[in-house]
Amino acid sequence: MAEDEIRLAQLIQTFGPGSIVDLPKSSVMIRGLGSWPKYKPRKIRERRLVYYLKKLLENAEGGSWLAEDAELELWEPPLNEEAVNRGDAPAIPAVIFPRWVTVTHAGATGAEATKQKLERYTANERQRKNTTKTPVRWVGACKNGHVQDIDWRWFVHVSAPDKNCQQDMWLEDRSSGSDPQYIDILCDCGARRPLSELYAGAGTLGPCVGRRSWLEGKRDEGCDETLVPMTRGAINNYYSQILSLIALPEDPDDLEMVIAQYPRLKSAENVSEVAIALKFSEEDVRQAFSGYSHEEIWKAIQTVRAKEGAEAAASPIVQHPKEAEFELFASAPKIGSDGLNARLTGWRVPRPDWIGRDIIDTGFIRDIVAMSRLCVVTALYGFTRLEPANSPFDETFEEINLQVRGQPLDEQIRWLPAMEQFGEGFFLQIDPDWFSQKLDSTHARTHFEKVEQRYLVWKQKQPDRSEYPGHAYVFAHSLSHMLMEQIALDAGYPSTSLSERIYALSSPGASRISKIGVLIYAAGSGSQGTLGGLLQLADRVPELVRRGLERIEICGNDPICSTSPTPIANDDFSGFGASCHGCLFTAETSCEKRNMLLDRKSLFALLNTA
Repeated sequence: MAEDEIRLAQLIQTFGPGSIVDLPKSSVMIRGLGSWPKYKPRKIRERRLVYYLKKLLENAEGGSWLAEDAELELWEPPLNEEAVNRGDAPAIPAVIFPRWVTVTHAGATGAEATKQKLERYTANERQRKNTTKTPVRWVGACKNGHVQDIDWRWFVHVSAPDKNCQQDMWLEDRSSGSDPQYIDILCDCGARRPLSELYAGAGTLGPCVGRRSWLEGKRDEGCDETLVPMTRGAINNYYSQILSLIALPEDPDDLEMVIAQYPRLKSAENVSEVAIALKFSEEDVRQAFSGYSHEEIWKAIQTVRAKEGAEAAASPIVQHPKEAEFELFASAPKIGSDGLNARLTGWRVPRPDWIGRDIIDTGFIRDIVAMSRLCVVTALYGFTRLEPANSPFDETFEEINLQVRGQPLDEQIRWLPAMEQFGEGFFLQIDPDWFSQKLDSTHARTHFEKVEQRYLVWKQKQPDRSEYPGHAYVFAHSLSHMLMEQIALDAGYPSTSLSERIYALSSPGASRISKIGVLIYAAGSGSQGTLGGLLQLADRVPELVRRGLERIEICGNDPICSTSPTPIANDDFSGFGASCHGCLFTAETSCEKRNMLLDRKSLFALLNTA
């Protein structure tokens, strides 16, 4: 597999441990973290994210996923350029999956051309002349996150006299479209069964045995669910559970804060042990403490220990990530620092630069903050199959837990794969008083209430989903999507390169949303910031809004898009309002809500009357 490569962002967001990856010549499943090569990757330091992840892993359904007494760490996965520098190849291991293949003979004609032999994969088998092996397209999965091969012999012989038949099996396709209703599984003994019966109903494939092929050497754990058929390349075969936040600036001169980031150094008992610990530490640790004497470090360690002892009996008060981010973005004319190693640099755009152009009434904008540099830290902590999990930050932080039954990346987790993405963007702070007044003075409330009603109907079928986040969230989310699509059209950005972060927050103890904002950014793994194109759009937000409103007033899918009383999708997955791929939908990797809770009619009703 050394010649097969995937990008870092793909590994974290799409193809983590337990996922099925289609390669040019085979199909594989990425192994769990315990099978990854032992090497010295780059450690990612983000204390806030580690705190949230530990809380998640400890509250996983069925028991903690975190190894006992583990100090959870974040590490960047193996990168090829590092392997080249070392002269080896620490490839991420994978196992062949599925282990059933179809064998096609070149040059077959007539009836033979419609048949493919169905057989088990054999390792180290010599390639047969004029034959091509292709992994079978269907596997079995369950809601608990397990996945396994379909027992094709059992499937085709379930009603046959000889259920232990070992004769050759075949897949016969009577069409050119690979539609299951035209495909049969047959055996040389005469048994035959239509592939469409895979979808005949619950129990067609039998019970799930709890197989976790990504965990090397682990036995089946048992399961109370039944298997359902799943196409191995389908989007629902793997939903990454990831956690992202914007890295907030920390004072680099605060030695106590640096020590808190490197807890292993706190075990030193005197100045000599501090010197020894630093001498044999990794390069990034030595750099973090450069400029401080061993005596200063030892004194700071003692101070940190004293503070921790005094606070040991009290529960740590950690602010909700979006609360902390919003307060920082809205706090001061300048944010962060301009240093080479800065993770966040921004400033408030002067009001004369964007107000009073007679383009559109800008009363809904309280402030615009341009960010020339920001860092998004993302970690993968688990995955689900068949249906995605909520974002943990959809809930109140005190109740954060894994609600959808997922699977861990390892039997006992001690570290998690993570990445840093650097880029730029702008933050748009929306006036909550303007929103409340407009909501009461226009017919927009009717549109918002329809979105809420449809969401609640959907939630009845998905009872573990989060509560309706409020009309302000729908407004900010719809505005964000309109802006991202307009930026892609006007500035030439691919829509997939843009991401959003929506803020619709209430003050502690209050029910009314008093903090509304939108962060739109472009970030990439390993880059040192983009070229400034998005940054230059910060003072053109009113113009982008005007052009966006003109674009979404009429959708190419109208009247269906704007008048459909129920979600169009068969699985009830839609924007819940007037939204579709012709107007407000964007790439799901760019949206924090998977294109849900969008409505252009309410957005247009508010802003077009501004």
